[in-house]
Amino acid sequence: MKLYKPLFSIIVIIVQLILSLKDYYELQEWKKANPELDSLISLVIHYDTLFLFVLIIGVYEMQTKPSLIKKLIRILLVCIVFGYSFSGIIPIEDFKFGVYNTAWFSAVVAIVLILIQIGKYGVKKINKNSR
Repeated sequence: MKLYKPLFSIIVIIVQLILSLKDYYELQEWKKANPELDSLISLVIHYDTLFLFVLIIGVYEMQTKPSLIKKLIRILLVCIVFGYSFSGIIPIEDFKFGVYNTAWFSAVVAIVLILIQIGKYGVKKINKNSR
């Protein structure tokens, strides 16, 4: 499979990795400071799966030829990263979960499209070898 201008996606993936690691270390510090609350509160953690979603969407963006779709995927990636990071200052209830659900749905669509591309590549490879 060919990669088309992967630098943008690599930068976005690294930024999301850094933000996810920051959230992880902040949670560990909170757990150390509040061990009695840690056992009482059931935390819903999204930074780990959000990183995986951004990674999947970024890999699909790398495999997409330069076109309008590639630009839309890049905008979506930036909106996911910034939207999740700055959701605290946006006065919309559950905005963070909306961004997370959008990332989840987009990653599922990207996986399906990647599998279709792999299938097409495999069929071309088989047809080329059978001649």
